[in-house]
Amino acid sequence: MKTPGLKSKSGTPCRSSLPVISSILLLLLVVGGCRTLKTERPHEEYKTVSYAPKYSYINIPVITDAKTLKKLINRELPTVIYSDTSFEDHDRDNLMVRATKGDSIAIGIEGNQVSYRVPLKVWLRKRITAGLLGYTYSTTEDATAEVALRFKTTVSLNKDWGINTVTVADGYEWIRSPQLVAGPIQVPLPFISDLLIRASLPTITAEIDQGIKESFNLKSVMTDAWIRMQKPFQVSADYSLWMKLTPVEFSSVPIRATGSTINHSVGLKAMVELFFGPEPGFTVNPALPPLKITSAIPDNFNINFSMDIPFTQINEMARKMFNGYVFTYRNYKITVLDIAVYGQGDNLIVALAVEGSIKGTIYLSGVPEFNREKLTIGLTNLDFQVSTRNALVKTASWMFHSGLVQKMSESMVYSIGDRLQDARKQLNSYLDQNQSMSYFRIHGDIDKLDPDRILIAPDAVKAYFQFEGKIRVNLSTD
Repeated sequence: MKTPGLKSKSGTPCRSSLPVISSILLLLLVVGGCRTLKTERPHEEYKTVSYAPKYSYINIPVITDAKTLKKLINRELPTVIYSDTSFEDHDRDNLMVRATKGDSIAIGIEGNQVSYRVPLKVWLRKRITAGLLGYTYSTTEDATAEVALRFKTTVSLNKDWGINTVTVADGYEWIRSPQLVAGPIQVPLPFISDLLIRASLPTITAEIDQGIKESFNLKSVMTDAWIRMQKPFQVSADYSLWMKLTPVEFSSVPIRATGSTINHSVGLKAMVELFFGPEPGFTVNPALPPLKITSAIPDNFNINFSMDIPFTQINEMARKMFNGYVFTYRNYKITVLDIAVYGQGDNLIVALAVEGSIKGTIYLSGVPEFNREKLTIGLTNLDFQVSTRNALVKTASWMFHSGLVQKMSESMVYSIGDRLQDARKQLNSYLDQNQSMSYFRIHGDIDKLDPDRILIAPDAVKAYFQFEGKIRVNLSTD
């Protein structure tokens, strides 16, 4: 049985209007579902990258043992310490005295004082004059003796890297009193001792000073070290890892000594930086600065390590991940045509060119942040940029619930863990081997990594870190 069709008022059957209505609704759905976003491109802005890395303070112990100092002074001290060959000297004392170096000089060290015991062999000739019944006659008698003179030297450093020494007499002791060669002789021992001390003090102190200055020739060593340490040195050839020192100042605490060694600490304040790649550029400052005298030297040591993530690399990674990617939410769908990242002050702008349910460019904004646990750099507080947000409110509010922001936040992550771990591993390997650098022998270990800042430059995202650890440095002149 046929179903009756609709008829017009004239009785003529009408064609159904349903196909036409369906076509119109479909057209409206297509036109209404594909909205064009009208967004303003956020301006590109880069601040001047101004970063002041932390300084390191390197404590360099300078150790001089008493044996070295003793050897220098014994070598420099002349054989003849004092010689008086006239009976007429010293108010016609009728005495000749000659003192020569005896056994090796003994040295003791305490605090900033060096004490010396200088043994001398003494030859005496005494003229004896007598008168009897108007006649005057004289004779001479010779004698030998041994005496030890004692001295103390106070040692200090000055800002010009010079050594200040103040040497004073500290008494004497007779090892062997004068022995007659022939005939009787009467010579007052205190007189001879005082004479020898007064006469030999300039000579002995001059040689002591010279020996100490040779033993503590810091300026010459530190000037050469200051220049040589400014040239970057390679930590690892396999990883092309370089360390660069930019020294700022040397400081010193007062000289102290215990037992048989003179322990003197020199502190180096320097900027220490680590670089991957080719040898970093450097400029040598040849002028050794004045020595800063201080009561204590800090021992915190850190190595500044910067890592550039170029925008070309960021964009390449993002395009591999997102170009052609399809986002769906309920009945809506968009496809990513292109993606690009650039800077705006402290933020990174992510530009997504899309088509589908909406067409145009979506801009998101976030702050780059270092994840300490995962050793990655990602975007925190990522959200739609203001111009995009305003446009979406009018045309595609569903985008706020689409999960796009979360997906981008999870995916826009740059891993730097491998490079950081490699750098730390190579540093520790270098330090374990007790390596030499200029006049210094360094060893220690790196046990901590701290992120510092992330800055956005026109060509890259710059991440700054500090490796912290314990560094021990010894001065070596080998």
